[in-house]
Amino acid sequence: MKTNYFTKVEDRYVFNVSLIFWHLLIALATLAIIASILIFLWGIVPASLKKVEKQPYPEKEVYPAPIKVSISELNLDRTETKDLPEIDESMIKEKEQKQLPTEDLTGKGEFEAIIDTLNVLIPPTKYSWKGKGYYTYPQGKTSWDIYKREIYRRWVVTESGITAKLNRSYQKTNAKKYTEKKKLVEGYIMILKLLPENKRLNALEQMINNVANNIQRNNAILNALSNVISKIDNTEVKNINIISLLTNFGVNNPNEGIPFINYVSTIIGEFDKTQQYKSVINLIYGFNRRYLFNQNIDLQKEATNLYIPLIPQLKIDQQSGALIQYYNVFLDKNNKRNDQIKQIESNYEQAIAEIESKFVADQKSALRVYESKKAKKEKLRLRALTGIGGGIVLIVLIATFLAFLSIQRSVRKMEDKMNNSKDIN
Repeated sequence: MKTNYFTKVEDRYVFNVSLIFWHLLIALATLAIIASILIFLWGIVPASLKKVEKQPYPEKEVYPAPIKVSISELNLDRTETKDLPEIDESMIKEKEQKQLPTEDLTGKGEFEAIIDTLNVLIPPTKYSWKGKGYYTYPQGKTSWDIYKREIYRRWVVTESGITAKLNRSYQKTNAKKYTEKKKLVEGYIMILKLLPENKRLNALEQMINNVANNIQRNNAILNALSNVISKIDNTEVKNINIISLLTNFGVNNPNEGIPFINYVSTIIGEFDKTQQYKSVINLIYGFNRRYLFNQNIDLQKEATNLYIPLIPQLKIDQQSGALIQYYNVFLDKNNKRNDQIKQIESNYEQAIAEIESKFVADQKSALRVYESKKAKKEKLRLRALTGIGGGIVLIVLIATFLAFLSIQRSVRKMEDKMNNSKDIN
């Protein structure tokens, strides 16, 4: 009787309560799986890298105005007898001749046409294209007279011709193809067309002697030079030597050469024709000397621009000579201003450096945060996968357990039915 009582209690209460408990566990496991899936999906979304914006650069402080120099501050009497500095052009070294490769005939026709134009500008009937020289006979002239073979005589050059000089310039600029040679000659012709015929050969020789080692750069120098040549008085003999001065300067100053030549073209016309060559010498002198402008072209332009309005107040023979003296007085009077400019530049560079430093630091900080987010998401993905797997395993175990209880209950009901049937019988 007691056994039946406990069996009824188990069937009516214990089993139902445990069933609710296990179903609750299944529901919780299901919710855990759903939550883990959501966390996993969030974890596979790429972490965002914070965009770092650089602070705008501050405006540079305005430079103080330069202190002008008056005519009365110059010792013009001393200027008239002052020796002008000369430019040493001997520093230019020719490159070793290189053996030419197999001839490429591309563009030969156009090259010959441009040489024909050069022939018109410098006629071979008036000027030596082939050069001058004489023959020597190492084995005696008799051998030559008998055999007429070149091995018995040798040509000694006393004066190189235009063709030989052009070939030398091709080698310096590494112009091996006819198309390259044509471009180089076109640069020469651009200058020669601006000069009278009797000045052209001298000008061509000056350009060849100061050729750059690159055709494009050489023609850029000549293009800037053409603006100067168009402003000078080419009837003045010495003025043609400006070609040598400025091509030499352009070749030896890769950065400031062309801007300097362009600047000269804007002021050369302000000088009298007899002072133009000397003024270019002094401009180059002022640019190069450490105690003057020390290759600071902006400062030199500033000082020169203040000198130009004073030229009409000077005697013609003082125009170029007074320039160096003016530079010295200008720099002496503007020493304090130069210090202020240096301080402005230093402050500006420091502000820029601080902005750049902060920008780099912010980028590194943003990258650290980004890497931290990536690591956090990776950990969450692993935990989410663990949660999904654990929830599924728990549900499978509980379902198996419930199935076992259900089978047990069914067997018990079948036994009860069988017992009731026996009692009836």
